[in-house]
Amino acid sequence: MIRLGIDTGGTFTDSVVIDTESMKVLGKAKALTTKENLMRGIVRAMDGIPGDVLAQVEHVALSTTLATNACVEGKGGRAKLVIVGTTPEILRRVDAAGVFGIPYDDVITTEFVGTYDGSDVTMPDWEALYESSPSFFEEAESFGIASLYALNNGAVVEKDGARFLRERFGKIVVEATSVAVEPNVIGRGATALLNARLVPVIEEFLSAIDAALAERGLSVPVSVVRSDGTLMSEELARIRPVETILSGPAASVTGAQMLVGADESLIVDIGGTTSDMSIVHRGRPNRTDGIVIGGWKTQVAGVSIDTIALGGDTVVRYTKNSRLELGTRRVTPLCIAAARWPRVKRSLARYLRESPVDFYSRYELLYLMRDPGDLSRFREPEQLLIELLRGGPMSLYNEQTSILGLKVGRLEDEGIVMRCGFTPTDAMHLRGDFGEFDAEASRLGAQCILKSYKGKDAASDESELSKLVDEVYELAELRLFNQAVGALCQDAIWPQGSTGLDSQMSALARAVWERRRSGQQHAFDVRFTGSTRLVGIGAPTHVFLDEVADALGVEPVVPDHAEVANAIGAAVSDVTVETTVRVIPVREHDGVVKGYQACGSERSILCDNVEEALEAGRKLAREQATAEARRRGASGDLPCELVEKRVEYNAMGAMHILREWVITAIAG
Repeated sequence: MIRLGIDTGGTFTDSVVIDTESMKVLGKAKALTTKENLMRGIVRAMDGIPGDVLAQVEHVALSTTLATNACVEGKGGRAKLVIVGTTPEILRRVDAAGVFGIPYDDVITTEFVGTYDGSDVTMPDWEALYESSPSFFEEAESFGIASLYALNNGAVVEKDGARFLRERFGKIVVEATSVAVEPNVIGRGATALLNARLVPVIEEFLSAIDAALAERGLSVPVSVVRSDGTLMSEELARIRPVETILSGPAASVTGAQMLVGADESLIVDIGGTTSDMSIVHRGRPNRTDGIVIGGWKTQVAGVSIDTIALGGDTVVRYTKNSRLELGTRRVTPLCIAAARWPRVKRSLARYLRESPVDFYSRYELLYLMRDPGDLSRFREPEQLLIELLRGGPMSLYNEQTSILGLKVGRLEDEGIVMRCGFTPTDAMHLRGDFGEFDAEASRLGAQCILKSYKGKDAASDESELSKLVDEVYELAELRLFNQAVGALCQDAIWPQGSTGLDSQMSALARAVWERRRSGQQHAFDVRFTGSTRLVGIGAPTHVFLDEVADALGVEPVVPDHAEVANAIGAAVSDVTVETTVRVIPVREHDGVVKGYQACGSERSILCDNVEEALEAGRKLAREQATAEARRRGASGDLPCELVEKRVEYNAMGAMHILREWVITAIAG
């Protein structure tokens, strides 16, 4: 089959046409992602492929980091969550905000009345819940709803509540059991809320894809890479965008494996906004049952990927104590902004001529990334700023924007306003490692950042300019090195423990890095060594890879087509589905088993004995897997494999009490 793979990242959109039988790349191209109008960047990426090659395409497969970046940057639509079966006190006791990422202002609770198996359930008074807090519901753009015991009773409360919300408000409602299948109701609620927040992000992307394909006369099926590296249909992605939160990173792993074929590797993908790492053992990437990203703890299964805020577009600023730092926010590099708007260089030059030392990064600019139309839901300073930016980018070194720019946080979070600033991409332009855009703007930006924090003399000192670029490179390499050490430690030493490095391990890693860079030795030195390979993909990866690989004691590999590996991964992915059914004993109050229940995501079945329940569970698992595979776009024969596991409690080391059977069906 001839497939077109498209990957839309925070900075670039990549396209690849590949013959999936011979695995031959027939054409590839890159273009800037145009965040204010995604279609333009997608069309430009497609136009970089010869027309005769594009005409052969039979299927389009997409991957994107838009949902990934939205999670990392705290962006998304205004969503609210209804949880049935908990209280505000319980949410705070379990630290729902810190552990799961649920903002307390975005959740409302009500009690659950009924039995856990669904045999007797009283529906909440939804109208009374609305009357208790009308503004909570009316300011939402979408909703999530999660109910206690939903996995045991066919989610009857979630379905009833979703019906009320859809009829009452006419907005999107996400039932938690449609996107999460673990018993923890708060975890399911977090997943549903995040899904609701991401709906407008993915809707904008898929609408742009449809328009781009129509403009180029391509009428073929469209699929989207999920977080586990498999495909789902475009229609399903629109209503379950949370399953794409690691779409781009998962596609990058698939693409890297196809290009390198290494059984053991550490794969790093440096994009515009994030750096993503994944470990491959025996040809299979590590997996997780619950992706944690950007403060959200979800119940979305996927490739185990460590994501940090490091990319070509990561903001670079000095702190007030004149220490250079890489931030976590993505901004538009000055070199890219100036290539689009000539006024950017004029603003930078004016700042360089006139500004005092101010410590507030006022050389940066703001621009309107998308016009929100109706301004009534915004505060007055936000309205004034939007009106100003409709005329084009404006420097923060400006009487009109200097005060209003302090009120920009929410507008940035919602993707309405974007900032232009100095980034690693600008540093690469100054060193000559990358030169596709306006290097003069990068130089002006570097001089501005030096003047802003060190004074006029530093801005005109070539040695200070060179030192600034070197520091940016070293900060990026150190952050990447720390990420790699954390990923490898988690994999080798504490695979079930927390991710990342604690303070002592982080200090050790920094000491190893600094001694290696300075050439200093200590009576007791620590060195890293490994037998794996550090595989780098993504456009800027080659710039930083060698230093990091050397510090880790591993071999660096940058394969052919590394710059479009994500699009390749999308093109070679396929539909595979895993669904689970739990068979649990139903007990009386005194603990005596009175029957067994097969619990699926859509419905549950009560049975008198275990043999009957297991057989019902197997049938239900096959039905679920097959139906889900069809929803994701699978066609033809669908072989289905069953895997069963008995789960027990181990009491006092001697008693083994049955907890449940888990039946997993694998279709595709």
